[in-house]
Amino acid sequence: MSIVDMNIGDKAKVVDIHAQKDLKLRLQSLGLAKGADIEVRGFAIGKQNVELLVDDTLVGLRQTEMRLIEVEMPKETQR
Repeated sequence: MSIVDMNIGDKAKVVDIHAQKDLKLRLQSLGLAKGADIEVRGFAIGKQNVELLVDDTLVGLRQTEMRLIEVEMPKETQR
């Protein structure tokens, strides 16, 4: 599952980032690394952009970037 499959308020853990080296390093510099806990705070219309809470930092991503980040939601919150 990727971030684009989540809903506002959902929490998850980053499992993997399926991106080329430069983008992967940029995402990691924002705190989006394997094992990071994230929360979806909001989406733009059509889920073109997302606002994530990563630790104590708000991070904005494009849909193309969201699709590259594999996440896993806690079992008790999975639909």
